[in-house]
Amino acid sequence: MNYDMHSFHTQISDLTKKVESYMERCGVVLGGVPDEGWYPTSPDYYWDKLPELLKIEAEQLTEVFLSLSKPLARLCKASLLATDADLKDLLASVKTMRAALHLRDYRYSEPDAIHDEGVVLGFRAGSQEELTALRPQDAWSRFSKSNAQLIRILQLCDTARNDEGTQKLQQQEASRYKPNTAFIMMWMDKTESSLEDVRDAVQETFGEFDIRAVRADDIEHDGVISQRVLEEIRTSEFLFADLTGTRPNVYYEVGYAHALGKRVILFRKRETKLHFDLAGYNCPEYENLRDLKEKLRKRLSSLTNKTSKI
Repeated sequence: MNYDMHSFHTQISDLTKKVESYMERCGVVLGGVPDEGWYPTSPDYYWDKLPELLKIEAEQLTEVFLSLSKPLARLCKASLLATDADLKDLLASVKTMRAALHLRDYRYSEPDAIHDEGVVLGFRAGSQEELTALRPQDAWSRFSKSNAQLIRILQLCDTARNDEGTQKLQQQEASRYKPNTAFIMMWMDKTESSLEDVRDAVQETFGEFDIRAVRADDIEHDGVISQRVLEEIRTSEFLFADLTGTRPNVYYEVGYAHALGKRVILFRKRETKLHFDLAGYNCPEYENLRDLKEKLRKRLSSLTNKTSKI
């Protein structure tokens, strides 16, 4: 399907004018409403004080706006000029504008690594929230700035999804992970030789399925190791975690992977207790290295629909 960029610009321009009118009328209605101190205690403090007709109008404007955003996001993915960062900015703009229509402020923070001198101490989960109420004039300001950013991104997009753009989209879909790769998350301590044996057993078992598995200390890197850990979690096709030792950084890494919507193959040595946050996940126990390899082999056979080479 071809997308008419002129039509996009026209519809967004018309919608923006309607939102401006809506915000002006909200300002008239709420002009005499006092704040609760410096900050209202509820994110819906101003929204709750709007008459029903204005709330209905806001929902209608939101519906129209979101209907335009979906094809625009698809167009951004297929564009020859727009990048993944542009797509992320576009989505953040959309969420900011939607929140502004409901007189709320949208804030987003990306997942981040907590590290000290190259050692991963944990991960701070990403967050998105609408916890702050906005007066109509402030909501309009937030909407306008995000709308301007959306227009800038729109200018990067092609006038149509041609064959080259479609090919780029397909390549982006395929590059979400590196095929036949695995990243191992586990307790690392060079004074514990048994941990090296576990690493070797896991790598050998993945190798039986032509999958190259690496651990953080196997990776050559120029920057801090934490960034490479993040990158490997994002891009590896398979993720393996041994929860033996209940190391905080391993739990954080698994949590980061789950936040990305990725499935992690979990194992633990017998009698290792699980923290409550992973207690509901399938995490088989293993008695020894042979038991670990046998159970992992069965899991990989199920996941890859292949049989081991041994």
